[in-house]
This record gives sequence, C-alpha cells and structure tokens, in this order.
Amino acid sequence: MVAPNLKTIKIRGCWALRRLPVVGTRSGDMKKPTAEIEKDVWDALEWDGEVCPDHFEAPLHSRYYKKKLPRVSVLR
Repeated sequence: MVAPNLKTIKIRGCWALRRLPVVGTRSGDMKKPTAEIEKDVWDALEWDGEVCPDHFEAPLHSRYYKKKLPRVSVLR
C-alpha cells in the first residue's frame, strides 16, 4: 500500500502490527506524517529497505514509560 498524502496515522492496541504503509517521496514543502502509536508497537515494527522510521515524525512517548510486565501467576 502506498500512501503519498498521509498526514497522520493513529494506532491503538494493534499488537500484531509489523509494518506501516509506504509514504512515498515527499517534496520539500510537505511534512513527514506523524504516527500516534504505543511505544511497544513502535519498537516492534519491522522496517524494509524502502520504508524506515525516518519517513515518519518520531512519535513522542512519555519519559515515564514503563515496560509492561508479562502476565503470570505467582503461587506461594
């Protein structure tokens, strides 16, 4: 999928997402699209040679972000 006019992409709770759409080439006056996405999902994305994180504005995440702990039961 190619999306040359993409401005913003909002993704919430899509933990199986692996790739974002190709943005295409941008002229000098066009801004990079912003990605509003959870830090865990952003870090887990796989990038092709054609698509890289530099094609999107860097998402802003809270500096108080804490990695989610796995759900386990603790028996004593």
